[in-house]
Amino acid sequence: MQMPNAIYRSLLRSQSFALLCLALLFIGGGIFVFAQDTPPTDPLAESRLPPGVAIAADVCAPAMTNFWTTATGACINQPEGFACNGGSAPQVQPEGAVSSAFAPTGALIEVGEIDAIRTPALDVMSGTSGVVYLRLPMPINLTLLAIGGVELHDVSPDGFAAWQSIVAQTDVGFPTCGAAPLSVVILQAPLNSSSRIVVNGASLNMNGTMLVHTTETNTVFVVLSGIATVTTFGQERVVYTGQQVAISHEGGDFATPTSPATTPIPYDLSLTRHIPVSLFDRPMVLPQPGTVITQGAVNLRSDSDITSGVITQVPGGEVLSVLGRTLDGEWYHVRRQNGESGWMSADLLLRNVGAIEAVYQATPIPPQRYGELGSRGRVVATSGVNLRVGPDVIFPAILTLNNDTTVNLVARSPYSPWVKVEVGGVEGWVALVNIETQAFLGAIPMDFNAPPLPPPTAIPGSFGNAFPDPDRD
Repeated sequence: MQMPNAIYRSLLRSQSFALLCLALLFIGGGIFVFAQDTPPTDPLAESRLPPGVAIAADVCAPAMTNFWTTATGACINQPEGFACNGGSAPQVQPEGAVSSAFAPTGALIEVGEIDAIRTPALDVMSGTSGVVYLRLPMPINLTLLAIGGVELHDVSPDGFAAWQSIVAQTDVGFPTCGAAPLSVVILQAPLNSSSRIVVNGASLNMNGTMLVHTTETNTVFVVLSGIATVTTFGQERVVYTGQQVAISHEGGDFATPTSPATTPIPYDLSLTRHIPVSLFDRPMVLPQPGTVITQGAVNLRSDSDITSGVITQVPGGEVLSVLGRTLDGEWYHVRRQNGESGWMSADLLLRNVGAIEAVYQATPIPPQRYGELGSRGRVVATSGVNLRVGPDVIFPAILTLNNDTTVNLVARSPYSPWVKVEVGGVEGWVALVNIETQAFLGAIPMDFNAPPLPPPTAIPGSFGNAFPDPDRD
């Protein structure tokens, strides 16, 4: 069976990437479609589920956690340039050796060997789950994560990197499990880097994390971190964290956009509900819908209190994403585009937000990995490493940990690259460079009670550590 990728490549051979997008407007109807059920007509309506079909969240939540834990163990921190299967066997083109090799959970295949993928839907009753990573190397520089029922086609022309232009389609409607997310595609650029890719005829330039979901007639793009531009028909939309835009399609032809991207608006929370952010290459606290803008210089504080410490002063006119708010709504937990986060008084912000469901008083930490990967580490030191009283080599050693010793991660130091670990009932500090772990370090709690470094010893002959001026009496 000839794949659409081959058709595109034969038609677009030796053409520029710009001509690819033009060709997509006319050829999209030729996309190969994997066998699947006919989707419901109203993809974002709760009423699309027949009575009695939905499974309560508390009943199916353990099954979903098992899905995510399996995917974590199989695919987290796998190499760039490879696709990784984190769930049940997907349908893959080309058929034969490639599809067979990619069927087992944890299978790795070079991304350039795959032309198309159809991941299975999340189904607690049958035990099937679709989770696939494509870690695309330079020049794309992007991780693509398919969750649930997702169909992906590589439509890049010859001469361009594999998966530089894709057609994506997600199952519509809510899953029957109340703890399952919608089927989505997550795009994530490396930290402090940007990525470019064409999705469903829209050119994307992004420096953070984006969610893609298709309905029967639209492709919806939601920015979860950073800033992105979405360009169709020569019109560029700048989309901030917490906003969404959509482009329309006709006749189920997702290769062919029929409109420019809509004006950015606060995103629909149903698109991110139950999303397993711990599966992301870089886990994160999800933003709430919408943005806020500083009205003049505003202090970014460490807590939701006027007496709390000032992290920095943010200039007027800066666009910030919202992570949550206090119960009384007087303080907003916000994140800057550079990643700094903290609290601001709501009265000092111009707000364009949607429904904010994250309400709390204490600042949350990012979510940790599923399973033991989020709490375990292994000593990597040929001669062993000292477990110390405090997070620095100046502190006394408690005992020596042998190479390859498994440790439990307890906390991290607020002032040095050290972690507190527990082994055999004994807790102490070890330099992070001597610990190999798949845990997300940003989600390990900070121990602000860690023993502080002693003050430096005064140098004899100095005065308050200030040397006398030799040119003065």
